[in-house]
Amino acid sequence: MVKENTIIIKNDQIAKDIYEMTLEVNFEAKPGQFINIDVNNAEFLLRRPISIANIEGNRLTICYRNVGKGTNELRKKSVGELVNILGPLGNGFPLVSSQKVLIVGAGMGVAPMYYLAKELSKNNNQISIVLGYNDDKLAYYTDKFKDFGEVNIVTMDGSLGKKANVIEFLENNEIDFNVLYACGPGIVLKSLDQKYQSKKMGYLSYEERMACGIGACYGCVIQTNKGLQRVCKDGPIFNLGAVKYE
Repeated sequence: MVKENTIIIKNDQIAKDIYEMTLEVNFEAKPGQFINIDVNNAEFLLRRPISIANIEGNRLTICYRNVGKGTNELRKKSVGELVNILGPLGNGFPLVSSQKVLIVGAGMGVAPMYYLAKELSKNNNQISIVLGYNDDKLAYYTDKFKDFGEVNIVTMDGSLGKKANVIEFLENNEIDFNVLYACGPGIVLKSLDQKYQSKKMGYLSYEERMACGIGACYGCVIQTNKGLQRVCKDGPIFNLGAVKYE
């Protein structure tokens, strides 16, 4: 883990309210890890945790949705500006080899699955991908995944791909796989966990409100079969069946 000032190489809008930022960094990262980024505004005491969408050489890419004051500050940043980041944080996805893999990404959970798909594609895996969005205006990275496997796109309103959410799609379409990887809203992860925990091997990436990002504040604990664990430090990746739901 390092704390460093990084140069913004790119900060472009790629869908409605969704932006892609590329930073120059001096560390390596695993799929599923994240950074904590300082928006450089005295109004915001806490950093913003954002998943790593890709890393190539010294260029790290994140995607974020402009939904509040913090991310709106990020949106205003220009190429050449410096931002301070802490990372890489959390545990990455375990990578398998020579398996039939299903990758599920929903909403902003699509972004970290790109780096994962890229790395899994190097290990002789057969990859199936399901990407879910609310509508076509919020869809991003839909073409990028085509390099790694068969891509199925679903939207809630049917404006792109099939009309369904990712859970409905999987209920109605048979996909042959041994290992599941997923990231998305909590309700999606809960449904996937309950559906596959006794049937498949798999890993889910969870999100909680993170204050420090390094496990010191215990602000992001969840109940697991090992007791209370910190999403930022013990996660954000948890095995299927590990998390206990209310």
